[in-house]
Amino acid sequence: MRKVVLILPVVPLLSSAGAKVYSPRVVSPQNADAYSLKTFGQFRRWRDLTRDERAYEVYKYLADTHTGLFHMNEVLEGNDILSEYTTVRDPIKIINVYGYAYCAILGPVMAGICEGIGIGPSRTLTLPDWSHVAAETFYDGTWHYLDIDVRAVFRRPDGTLASMDDARRDPSLWKRPPGPLFFPNDALERTREIYVNTPVHHYHDFFSTGHTMDFVLRQGETFTRWWKPQGGRWHHADVYNQQDWLRKLIEEEPRGPKPNHRDFTVHNYGNGRLVYDPNLRKGSTDFEDGAYDFENVQLGDSGLTLVKPGSGYAIFEVRTPYIIVPVVGDLGTTDDDHDASVVEMDAVGATVFLSLDNGMRWQEVKAVSSPARLDLTQYVSGTYGYLLRIALEGQPGEAVLRSLKITTWVQVAPASLPSLRKGSNRMEPRSGDHYGLQTRVVEIRPKLNNPDEFFRHLWRPPTDYDPARKTERVRGEFVVKVEAPPKTRIAWFSAGGSFRTHLHAAASRTRNSIGYAVEEPKNFRVIYQADVPPDTEHWHYNADCEVKLETPAKALYIRYVGDPAVNNVRIYAHCLDENPPRPTRVNITHTWLEDGIPRRATFCLQEPTSYEIVAGSEPEDVSVEISVPSDDGK
Repeated sequence: MRKVVLILPVVPLLSSAGAKVYSPRVVSPQNADAYSLKTFGQFRRWRDLTRDERAYEVYKYLADTHTGLFHMNEVLEGNDILSEYTTVRDPIKIINVYGYAYCAILGPVMAGICEGIGIGPSRTLTLPDWSHVAAETFYDGTWHYLDIDVRAVFRRPDGTLASMDDARRDPSLWKRPPGPLFFPNDALERTREIYVNTPVHHYHDFFSTGHTMDFVLRQGETFTRWWKPQGGRWHHADVYNQQDWLRKLIEEEPRGPKPNHRDFTVHNYGNGRLVYDPNLRKGSTDFEDGAYDFENVQLGDSGLTLVKPGSGYAIFEVRTPYIIVPVVGDLGTTDDDHDASVVEMDAVGATVFLSLDNGMRWQEVKAVSSPARLDLTQYVSGTYGYLLRIALEGQPGEAVLRSLKITTWVQVAPASLPSLRKGSNRMEPRSGDHYGLQTRVVEIRPKLNNPDEFFRHLWRPPTDYDPARKTERVRGEFVVKVEAPPKTRIAWFSAGGSFRTHLHAAASRTRNSIGYAVEEPKNFRVIYQADVPPDTEHWHYNADCEVKLETPAKALYIRYVGDPAVNNVRIYAHCLDENPPRPTRVNITHTWLEDGIPRRATFCLQEPTSYEIVAGSEPEDVSVEISVPSDDGK
């Protein structure tokens, strides 16, 4: 097995407070940086193109067998009562986490991408006579049809993209061009007849945004992502057990989600594994670097122990931009799912607690022995992270956490990973967010159908709230309070929500809004005011806004006004550590096959300098691993 090691000098971009690394990633020449829609829009293939050229190039990328999305079925998260609130239509999630969906997701996702990267305002089209959903984006005075679900755009001889209305009127747009990107699986004449005769409904802002690929890699932590499934681990949604054809598809090897049009992609789904294994003995800086918060504890010769007799605690965060997934057992139940996130610890005088709401509430996790192996699947499967609090009780040196190891599995879309091609591959390591800041994210997404969960996040509750009103849960005003984690400040945020709208001519009466204030709940600034077009034909829509603060803040207040109604909220607060940065080493390892022979290249980086991998024949990607070495304390 060939191993390549590259040592580079110290430059402080791949660094931050302590020795943590923020949102480390590798960008290959073949794959866009999908940290956010802003970074996605800067991909070299389309950043300098005109809007027509840009829209078509993005479409080709998303319909490509190596980099694109594929059709399977619904993508759902949570257990809310209506599909409008559980269906995932965030482009960054679909691109990075899943890689698949169906037309009712892929249409809004295409619209969200076009709008998010600045091509133009976009909308979702529904075609009831074909049970189909697509997208249109507006620029140069007209609409342009884009359909990644069935692989279709209407392209004139001069390269410009036509609209749905153009396609209904002009038979010449239905001439099949060479290549697989124009209704490859559909009979054109019959499809054209349907398009001519079907009603076309317009849904505005049916997509949502706000999710970014933020995570923190600490000393003693390794993140490995594979292009192929690892042990039958995926997001176990009930919907995959409800239709015979879909259940059969899932049960085919490799077991789990996969395309029902095999020619659309070379991928199925992939997996990732986060392993956090810090050194907790005196002399190591791993604990200082990696602890979320702590009180009355210090490192000793045997491990983490108390400073003074009594009680103390340490909190560790598990946060991933990919959904946490288990080994899936029987499709019909989640009772036998296991190993989504496993805590292994050796401790005396310790009690373990778990929080799924940023530390607002804690529940005890029973450990039957020590050393203990705690399988947290029943709590954390289907989430994006949690806080783990280990409480010590007793005397210094006697109550002690000798060792801790947290292994968390996630689902990954292989098409988003930094792939290799035959020849030279110039790989570019990056870290941080799209502002160039080394931030970590706090996610607040309470379910408004659950009063207890909703109200614990509020500074000012609504006066007109009824979770039984499925489409009008909150009328009027309420304020959500967001606090930065310990020793951090909020640098920027996105705030969004699911809203009800009036329809058609009455749309102008829709007055939903979002505002914000920093440090104190006063002098709110409006960042979103509804402006719903009169052709909207669905009661539900989304709105998301991003704000970079002039000065980072400890507290943030988000004011929502439902007029006619707010039905769900989502807030992502991106936080800067208060401690000054220092450089750290990052190890990146690529594994692939050439003609069936394993190849491996490892790069030890202390700056973001690009590196080269040369493949002698067409490679088959296996994995990419990023790690921050532990401090052994010597």
